[in-house]
Amino acid sequence: MAKKMRTMRTFARTASKSMEKKLVENAKKIMKDPYLTIPDYEDNYSKKVIGKIKKSIDKVKKYQDDTKKLEKLANKQGLEGAIAGTMLIAHSEKAPYLGVFKYPTGDITYAQRGRADKEKLIAVQHFDNPIFRLLSIKDIALKKKLHVYSWDDGFYSSGVDPNPPDGFIDFVIKKTGLKRKNDVVYCGDIKPDQILDKKTHTSFYIRLFWKSAKITYGICQNCASKKENTLFNISKYLIQTDMSDDFDIEVIGSVLKKVNEKNEGETVFVSDYISGKISDYEFISKNIAEKEKNLRDSGDKVFILDGESFGLNVDDFIGKLDPNKFEKQGLRIILDMVQGPVVFDDATPNKVFEKYWDKYGKDTINSIINNDEMAEKFISLDDNPSDILQLVFKYKDSQAILAQLPRYDKLPPLAMFIDNVARTYKTLGDKEALVEIKKRPDDTKSKSVAYAFLSFFEKAKDKKWQFSKVEIEYGEYLKDYVKKLLTCEPNEYHNALKEVLINSGSSDDIDKYIL
Repeated sequence: MAKKMRTMRTFARTASKSMEKKLVENAKKIMKDPYLTIPDYEDNYSKKVIGKIKKSIDKVKKYQDDTKKLEKLANKQGLEGAIAGTMLIAHSEKAPYLGVFKYPTGDITYAQRGRADKEKLIAVQHFDNPIFRLLSIKDIALKKKLHVYSWDDGFYSSGVDPNPPDGFIDFVIKKTGLKRKNDVVYCGDIKPDQILDKKTHTSFYIRLFWKSAKITYGICQNCASKKENTLFNISKYLIQTDMSDDFDIEVIGSVLKKVNEKNEGETVFVSDYISGKISDYEFISKNIAEKEKNLRDSGDKVFILDGESFGLNVDDFIGKLDPNKFEKQGLRIILDMVQGPVVFDDATPNKVFEKYWDKYGKDTINSIINNDEMAEKFISLDDNPSDILQLVFKYKDSQAILAQLPRYDKLPPLAMFIDNVARTYKTLGDKEALVEIKKRPDDTKSKSVAYAFLSFFEKAKDKKWQFSKVEIEYGEYLKDYVKKLLTCEPNEYHNALKEVLINSGSSDDIDKYIL
């Protein structure tokens, strides 16, 4: 991808003393050596291209003490015009008013002299800045396909082939703040050998292979900056038409977290990364998202949670979700129905249910209770899937308990009341049983039994005002018989029910009602 010239905005400000002094000092240095604005070279191609620039600089140097001639030369738009204008600053030793450019790396101040291109003026007046000095020949370098490198201690063109000097390589590596071991620059979380061999790591990482420098970078997601772009930060100090010609750019990693395996899949969003539109962290994150999408689209069944693959082991996947006992059983059922990959990040059991509930919810419920009519009622409830499943499993348990209890045909009113409360408690719990107690017949025997039930549930004190003294005394007497009924085994249920009836004063014989 060819590097594009950036548009810069400008406005003016009054120069501070320190800014003015700095510009005047630099102007005097340019007066002494105007070749500070162009890179050194050793190859013939650079000599040919930069040699033409040197000839135009020589014309300015020839008249460096002639301010009138410099005024005329300063009206040229090229580098020679910028040098002539800057030499005028050295003569006047003044730069009271400055232009300010809004540049991606920050504001740049410069003194406008003549009609030279603003970028050229910035490059000349800030020749000691490794980023800004590149502007002196950027247009020509891109046109002629030169490779130019700029750092604190040097300015160099290697010609048509990339060949960064050792000093430049050391400079840009130091700028990253990363560790270095031989020819590997890394964040510390990944071993150099892993980076060299493109092995996957526990986290995704950017791998940059700088071909001409024979340097390999490795930066993992945990260490990647959310603001900075490592490749773009390197590119600020050099000029070449296409960064991808000299850099192999990859995001290494697998959503299946097969540590030390070879990288899987193509790297995407490379253009955005080269141009500096996205940070290191965003580059990695976008590639992770893309790989997860590709996995989802693949159709192969696999269980993945937070990047960790469980293969086809649904039990380990479910265990990682930390479900309660109802969710655990429900997840196993619904996930067995799901076709294709199951991929989640930062998930809860209910989030998993919600994703598949519309398609598989009713079938999941029906497979638990084997009752299509009840499954329809449960699926229509306005509750989250986890809560519905809890009700479903409780219903299933209650049906299993009811199946073990004796069945009766039209019990007398008192016996039916006692039986309903007992069955409700054994299947649905105390809250539902308390609701059944409210449905008692309005006679002394029934109210006495009701008080006994309330005593068992430790609710009698709050309801005492509803009962007479006789009903309370009788209820206290019946409390132990009620407790036996509510806690007995299924095979003891009929006799326990008979005992409550007999001790309540009822003469009903319920043996004849049993089926």
